[in-house]
Amino acid sequence: MVRETTCRGCGAPIVFVKSKLGKFIPCDAQLVRYRANPDGKDVVVVEGEGAVRCDLDFEGLPTGMARVSHFATCPRAGEFRRKA
Repeated sequence: MVRETTCRGCGAPIVFVKSKLGKFIPCDAQLVRYRANPDGKDVVVVEGEGAVRCDLDFEGLPTGMARVSHFATCPRAGEFRRKA
């Protein structure tokens, strides 16, 4: 399940992607190609799974399509992080 909206901080289009634990993760609306790699430098959010370590810059066939967490790209992300 994906819910579409806009970021209250920067106004960019975002979607909330449901993880396997049932939590909604704010992500950039654009889908990206990724190749799963447990040692990869990037992380994407896969619907129904959650965060997956991967490579976004690769050659060859992708593992699939996913989204980047909006916390990684929003210039005002710090305003929305929950205090530990």
